[in-house]
Amino acid sequence: MLISQKIFLPFSLIFIPGLINAQEFGGNPPSLKWKQINTPATRVIFPKGIDSQANRIVSVISYLSNTTQQTIGNSQRKINVVLQNQTTISNAYVALGPFRSEFFLTPSQNSFELGSLPWADQLAIHEFRHVQQYNNFNTGVSKVLRILFGEEGQAFANNAAIPNWFFEGDAVFNETNVSKQGRGRLPFFFNPYRSLWLANKNYSWMKLRNGSYKNFVPDHYELGFLLVSYGREKYGDEFWKNVTQNAAAFKDWMGH
Repeated sequence: MLISQKIFLPFSLIFIPGLINAQEFGGNPPSLKWKQINTPATRVIFPKGIDSQANRIVSVISYLSNTTQQTIGNSQRKINVVLQNQTTISNAYVALGPFRSEFFLTPSQNSFELGSLPWADQLAIHEFRHVQQYNNFNTGVSKVLRILFGEEGQAFANNAAIPNWFFEGDAVFNETNVSKQGRGRLPFFFNPYRSLWLANKNYSWMKLRNGSYKNFVPDHYELGFLLVSYGREKYGDEFWKNVTQNAAAFKDWMGH
């Protein structure tokens, strides 16, 4: 037994380390090489080999920062955008605490659901609107909470004052407004509300807003797009900018 241990130990030191891999975080192997592109609006961080997609996203964001800012506010703060190409998820997000965004670059298989825009364009148009929202909702009480508690303080105040249907409805409106596609141009996107109308379902506002465990209710993306579109058409392109900045500042709550 002792002899076999003496033989096994040097054997394991020579051959086993070649079979050991380092721990992986976030689906990214340690061998992945990262690059970045810096502009006044964003720092795009991406794996080596997808330079063309990164440059396209930078171009779209730079264009949007100069053309759509006036409809949500004049504040602009640089954001880090990380491009992930090692997952099978079709999604993206923008969040505070820390202020960052991640794009998951595997496109959706259902082109009827999200349209035929190139996936990188779709993500850049939709998610950068969320960046503009957070940049301009740092005001009033929201700004005070940010000073006291950091970015998570602003996130708490923004979520308390501004409904999720606006965040997503405004971003979907942006998709539709600045491109030749976007969900607002797709019949598939309106099927949930069309099904309610055809079935003569006249739900209350609170049910449409909060959903139901009993009945089918369209989600906040569809609801938000309809409301944002109505506000822009009825009262002008800067209507929601004024409404949401007042809400983020808690002006009514403060008695102003």
